[in-house]
Amino acid sequence: MSTSRGNRGIGMRSLRRFIFILLLAIPALLSAEEKQSVLAYDLRVSIEPDNGTIAVQGQVDVPVSDATGSTVQFNLHETMEIKKLLINGKAATFAYAPAEGSYSLPASRGVVVNLPAAPSSGGVRMEIAYEGHFKVLPEFGASQDMRHSMDDQINSRMIELAAYSSWYPQFAFGQPLKAELTLSLPQNWISICSGKRIGDHLEAGRATTRWSSSNDTDIVILASPDYRLMQLKESGVSVEIYHTQMPEQFIRRDGEQIASVLKLYSAELGETNVPNGIVRHVYSPKRKGQGRAGFARPGLIVTSEGLTLEALAKSPDFSLFQGVAHEIAHYWWNFGAGQGDWINEAFAEYFSAIAVEKLNSEAAFNAVMADYRKRVIELPSDAPALSSVGVMDQGSFVIRYYKGSLMLDTIRRAMGDEKFFQACREFFETYRGKPAETQEFRSFWKSKLDREGLIDSWLDSRGGQPSAAEEPTAQR
Repeated sequence: MSTSRGNRGIGMRSLRRFIFILLLAIPALLSAEEKQSVLAYDLRVSIEPDNGTIAVQGQVDVPVSDATGSTVQFNLHETMEIKKLLINGKAATFAYAPAEGSYSLPASRGVVVNLPAAPSSGGVRMEIAYEGHFKVLPEFGASQDMRHSMDDQINSRMIELAAYSSWYPQFAFGQPLKAELTLSLPQNWISICSGKRIGDHLEAGRATTRWSSSNDTDIVILASPDYRLMQLKESGVSVEIYHTQMPEQFIRRDGEQIASVLKLYSAELGETNVPNGIVRHVYSPKRKGQGRAGFARPGLIVTSEGLTLEALAKSPDFSLFQGVAHEIAHYWWNFGAGQGDWINEAFAEYFSAIAVEKLNSEAAFNAVMADYRKRVIELPSDAPALSSVGVMDQGSFVIRYYKGSLMLDTIRRAMGDEKFFQACREFFETYRGKPAETQEFRSFWKSKLDREGLIDSWLDSRGGQPSAAEEPTAQR
């Protein structure tokens, strides 16, 4: 398993330029007091790949924090025409508005719905039908204009849909949701969606599949007429790898690595949500797209096949090991919310380094940490602190991924391995399924570590490493 700097990721520079799109701060209808409220979707989706069209109908149960409110707002793909919209069984009027959020999604607009009556304390049920041609934009990395790039697409080669395009009514980005999905495609198309597959049938030249996800943060649809499937069972872990042209040796090694990493994390952190007990790694046949290993959702990793093949052409021993380990770590570390999303990325990145340490060597781990340290030291003295860094701030990627990792490594050395991993498991169990922000991180870890000022120093220091990083620490 190579962990050299050149093999740790795809297009890191490009990733830093467009990472902002992953964490768009779309205001939710959920209040801080209702962190466990869950959006519930039941959608029927028909897609015509050759025409680039999609038609959706179904219902959404929406928790509402303000029972006296007169409107609700969601984001929807801007080319969709709404054909029907009912609220609690009554026809509702609506108007289009700019998409909500600190940064505009590249193909989304807001929909403001006038409620026919004040919502009940249990929220509202919205019935909706809409359809249209999916907007065509360059993939990430295919254009210099990252703000108007998007991997989500519908065409004759492939389908990739996720939250980035607001293809479904989007009330919150990254908030817990549950979804029932019925998908209709031409019968020669193979689909992989969020959750577990619960049914399928062929009729009149169409393939219909049904999917269910009871604990998720997105509704993902991936499909192609050219997908091939490799199934592996390694160390008791079931892995499915979908691709169109990846070398067999590469994906077989990929499956072995996924199984090893999942087993390692489960031993340290306990079980997490992997629908149907199967990890699915999909090499989406896009030509560019998000770098490194792509993105992860529960039990699912989506990676650019084009970028991976490009990297393999340059270096036949190329490995996605640490990038995939980072994405698998998001099966656990996915509850950081708002500005606190750095929690997700810091833990996922540090645990990917731990996978290097435990499954490769301590020397390789030390090399990874040395690289993080070098990049953090190079930050300007006025770079934002972890406790305030925004996704578009100067040095955001280095701060959230690498400085966060160095902080966790300092905590680990101060506590020792046994106490550190016990605390990580407890942190995960405490906040799984409900959003946590920087204040929750601060409170939890200060209660576990009695070293005066260490946590505050790392969280609140601007620039590179704080002085606390140089303090003597306990041996592992």
